Amino acid sequence: MKTKINRRFCVAPMMGYTTPYARSLYRILSKKAFLFSEMIASKTLIHSKNIQSIIANNKQNPIALQVGGSDYKDLAKCSKLAYELNYDEINLNVGCPSKAVQKGSFGACLMKNKILVKNCLEAMQISKNIEVSIKCRIGLGKEFNYDFFESFIDEIIKSGIEVIYVHARNAILTGISPKDNRNIPPLNYEFIKQIKLKYPDITFILNGGIDSIEKAINLSNIYDGVMLGRLIQNNPFCLKDVDFLFYNESNKYEISENTVTEYFNFIKPKVGTDSIYRLLSPLLNIFFGIPNGKKFKLDIHSKMKDSNFDVLEKIFLNFVREKKILIN
Repeated sequence: MKTKINRRFCVAPMMGYTTPYARSLYRILSKKAFLFSEMIASKTLIHSKNIQSIIANNKQNPIALQVGGSDYKDLAKCSKLAYELNYDEINLNVGCPSKAVQKGSFGACLMKNKILVKNCLEAMQISKNIEVSIKCRIGLGKEFNYDFFESFIDEIIKSGIEVIYVHARNAILTGISPKDNRNIPPLNYEFIKQIKLKYPDITFILNGGIDSIEKAINLSNIYDGVMLGRLIQNNPFCLKDVDFLFYNESNKYEISENTVTEYFNFIKPKVGTDSIYRLLSPLLNIFFGIPNGKKFKLDIHSKMKDSNFDVLEKIFLNFVREKKILIN
């Protein structure tokens, strides 16, 4: 049976950022936050020889694997793989507006074909032990259209899914970049409030425009849960407060030398299998907003080319010792 999961705080799937290494750091900082992999095309997931290094789930639960695709057989195979790797959930991306994704017939463009999306979601339900979900937008183009959004939800929930993540903006498929699609289309949280009234038993997670932990707390008291992306990308260490603030855990997590040591213990066996920058980049954000943090960051970058992990670890440890109070 599916594990019952509290999705009050979710970390959004982000290409190039929610790597297995970043997710390991996130899990050190928060035991409760619901995590996502990067979005991976279904055919890449099935055919890539190095896919295990991309989607490895090293005790990162609760976690979802996000896929992009529209071929039923491929999506069913992806669900089987996610189940075998002990993911709690597999999520279909119907929100990405990039041209490359459109060319592959997945992402936000699929909102034009709600029956196809419903059939995809049905095909993905290969086991009652893994949740199937979707991440979508509230519409397409520049004009708001609640009827379009409601009709889309009406159809896709016929598949039996019970969890829907909604980026509360339209997707504009031509003329602006994926980055601008995260900011230019206006937000409309009211669509999510309205659809929740119609479907109270469906879990709707709000995504988009949540740029502070304080805002996330307020919104999580109104909606079923919140999903944050860029805030976590810029400063993953804000996750240290999530278990206390969102899940009523009694003890706050404190960043210490143990944080650095635990993370290095995870990445050291990966040395030589991936780039040193990819291994260390999640931890580099520990310098975010800390006085003189840039000096430490420059020191790290200057020593990366030597790939001496013992030296690099000591720099991080010294920084934490000096700045522990400021970091926490």
